[in-house]
Amino acid sequence: MPMVVIARDMTGGARAALAAEGIGAVDGLGNVGLELPGLLVRIQSAARRPRPKSRATLSGKTSLVAQAMLLDTGRAWHVNELAEHAGVSGALAHRVLQRLVDLEIVASHGAGPSKQRRLVEPSALLDLWVEEHRDRSRRHPAFMLASGSEDLAATVCHGLESTEVSYALTGAAAIACIAPILTNVPVVEVWLEGGADPRAVCAEIGADEVTSGPNVVLQQERDDVPLAFRTRRDGAWFANACRMYFDAKRDPQRGQEQAAHLRREAIGF
Repeated sequence: MPMVVIARDMTGGARAALAAEGIGAVDGLGNVGLELPGLLVRIQSAARRPRPKSRATLSGKTSLVAQAMLLDTGRAWHVNELAEHAGVSGALAHRVLQRLVDLEIVASHGAGPSKQRRLVEPSALLDLWVEEHRDRSRRHPAFMLASGSEDLAATVCHGLESTEVSYALTGAAAIACIAPILTNVPVVEVWLEGGADPRAVCAEIGADEVTSGPNVVLQQERDDVPLAFRTRRDGAWFANACRMYFDAKRDPQRGQEQAAHLRREAIGF
């Protein structure tokens, strides 16, 4: 039986693949390829495929808008307030909010300059951010002597406090301080500001650079997004809870378990 595929738009490759299988094709751009008993129609439209609308994917700077709302779930935001708090442009904050409103994750109230947005589905936003966010980090493995994982994390942070480098403890080591679940953390992960020299940092805190078997990993991003909304606790800097959750989920050594525990005990949604 003759077959025809009708679609809003098709690539030239898709049309060629269908033609090779003897299947007709018609798309909304005016392209037609029909070869049926007693009928042969081929039309190559000059119309261009419409460019898809850019989507405010929750990654990089865009993720700061999501994190700001996740860390203050009860607040109603004006666009400019949220943009200033997240350190992004008003246009970027507006695009993110519009997408989240369309997804019914954020609700809007009012109109004009007084219009406010409030997060109504924090769990959905956290899941969406974790799914879409991508780090372009540089990782620097190192080894440092310590009597245990708690002492190691404390020693690393103490060493970093004596430098002028901005940092944030994250992952399993940070969770062990805030919502302990494991007695042993094999690797301490720390975010450093993007402009820091990791070799100089290792030398200052007494760590040795290694290529295998690290117990300390120093990480950097050029735009310092992982340091956003860091908090001070017990004389050290910690990544915000959402960032800890994201980093823990990437940890292949029981990271999922620790992330789930942090979400229940500290994040709450």
